[in-house]
Amino acid sequence: MSGYSYTTISMHPGQSPRVGVSIHPDDHARVAYYSAGDSARAFLSVEYGGAWVNIGTTSDTTVTDTHVKFARDLLEAAARFLADCERLRDQHARQVTDQATSGKAA
Repeated sequence: MSGYSYTTISMHPGQSPRVGVSIHPDDHARVAYYSAGDSARAFLSVEYGGAWVNIGTTSDTTVTDTHVKFARDLLEAAARFLADCERLRDQHARQVTDQATSGKAA
């Protein structure tokens, strides 16, 4: 397993506690979307190791423009994350290819 995850809890005097979950995935990570279908509840889930994060609507709240904005912001951030992942993967592949090519030339 090349990935890892960790959770931090920060508590400072006079401030609310903060909990952070960092996920650095490998092929054991899972992302799933669960459609609302006929119900008022839809959510997506990110799971890795013993940690998971669920983001969704609730059945007792009307979905508002605020929820839609949050979903759009999440989509935009995920698209930028995807673009960076693809760029970094391609950059790494070029470096490996360049190293292999320069090693053969020697």
